[in-house]
Amino acid sequence: MSEEKVITEEDLEGLLEQAKGESAEPVVETAKEEAKEPEVEIELETGKQEVVEVKLEKEGEGVELEVEIEPEVEPEKVIEPEVVSTHTPEQPEQIQQQTQAIQPITPQTGLVAPVCSVEESVRIFKEFEQAKSKILTGNDVLWIGSDGRPAIDGQGSPHIKRSGWRKLARFFGLSWDIENIEKLSMENGGYMYKVRVKVWHPAGASVITEGVATSRDSFFTKGGRQEAKEENVLMKAQTVAVNRAISDILGSGEVSGEERE
Repeated sequence: MSEEKVITEEDLEGLLEQAKGESAEPVVETAKEEAKEPEVEIELETGKQEVVEVKLEKEGEGVELEVEIEPEVEPEKVIEPEVVSTHTPEQPEQIQQQTQAIQPITPQTGLVAPVCSVEESVRIFKEFEQAKSKILTGNDVLWIGSDGRPAIDGQGSPHIKRSGWRKLARFFGLSWDIENIEKLSMENGGYMYKVRVKVWHPAGASVITEGVATSRDSFFTKGGRQEAKEENVLMKAQTVAVNRAISDILGSGEVSGEERE
């Protein structure tokens, strides 16, 4: 018969503790394996700064990590200024026109051609004579006798005065402008005014004339009995200049009444 081995209480407790220790080791390894941190792959675009939150779980506890990643700095691009050309390429038509423009001008030969027919010219001058007889009145004309002095109406030669020339200028659409006024001293004493006037027509024709009046004019001095007023001398010089210009541009050539006074 075999001998029975008696186990004491101390031996029994040791065996139980040993058994517990062997069964606990695999559990610890499994927990360690479960506690391993998962690998996290993070992809970031170049040039952007981002804060990535990584969550790791360990045995039911959440751990949040903030990772700040500096962006890669790209080199600055040097922007060169654009050169804008102000020269517009010329088209063949423009080059041809410029070539024609710089060609030498051949002088014209022959007689000066009229701007209208003879019949048209006759009609226009007849209208001028009709305008004088129908538009002007007795107050617009000064009659000068053979002795050079004013005469009664109908005796001597008629001369259109300032008011008459202004009416004709309005009728034919003329305009005028005073270009210069000059006062000059006379050698024998006194003074004179010289006025330059320009008269023009809308069609483009223009005439420049001068009018003169002196402080010794008998019309102002009344035969030397008084001194002439300077404003009257200036006004007569201006009136004579305008009258001459209107008469000239209309092709009349008449001497105005103010010049014969």
